[in-house]
Amino acid sequence: MQNIEMEKRTLFVILLTLLTMCVEIVFGYITKSMALLADGWHMGTHVLAFSLTYFSFVIIRKMSNSDCFAFGTGKISILSGYTSSLFLGLTAFMLMFESVSRLFNPDKINFDEAMIVVIVGLVVNILCLKIMGDNHEFHSHHKKHDSENVNYKSAYLHILADVLTSVLAIVALVFGKFFNMAFLDALMGIVGGVIILKWAYELVKKTGGILLEKQDENLKSLIKEQIEGDGVSKIEDLRIFNVAENDYALILKIKAENCSVENYKARLKNVDVDLHFIRIELV
Repeated sequence: MQNIEMEKRTLFVILLTLLTMCVEIVFGYITKSMALLADGWHMGTHVLAFSLTYFSFVIIRKMSNSDCFAFGTGKISILSGYTSSLFLGLTAFMLMFESVSRLFNPDKINFDEAMIVVIVGLVVNILCLKIMGDNHEFHSHHKKHDSENVNYKSAYLHILADVLTSVLAIVALVFGKFFNMAFLDALMGIVGGVIILKWAYELVKKTGGILLEKQDENLKSLIKEQIEGDGVSKIEDLRIFNVAENDYALILKIKAENCSVENYKARLKNVDVDLHFIRIELV
């Protein structure tokens, strides 16, 4: 699937999910259902994720030939993801706080109305899964090795998570209505908050590491093995960092004897990652 097609599908899903999110949140407050609110806010986190995916496609498409960025536009989506993850964490804490309050100070829940809306949300999520496409469509083949379009696949997985959250909300409402277990509704709100918080933490950890140019020690060891494998060459400085989610820049300072830069670059072809930029200094 081409990026322009992914862009169009993502925009359509954003609009559909945003509409459903607003309906669920409004009816969640009207019916006093924390399960419905949790499902609505959880959908909201995915609207944000879809938007990041969409605008990443737009910016990369429009600035693909620009020389404004030394290593390309790959980190734009990373920066947006980091920023959004902070807001997601705040949303999760707010949701859990309100859910705990409702757990100790329960309100009467209009189960029938809440059930209708959450089922509609589930149907919309399943429809979004169909729009986004199947797993085999995530793969791109423009690099030396097949790789997954991580942004697009993550959007798909967020919708899948929404499907599971909607199912949990339905279960909570059913048990609350027919088995007098209304506390499960507030409990599902807490569970929804934990899910959002976990996603926010993982996103902060991943994007923060890329933005701070955290180095992969396993990758460094592999490069060192390829360069120093002749028993003569010695790496004096090695720096490798992400310029995009799956692209790397490599800077090497090598103490070498009778070996050229081209020879070292040839050795790096055995390193199974995409080296977007390579700079080698011989001393």
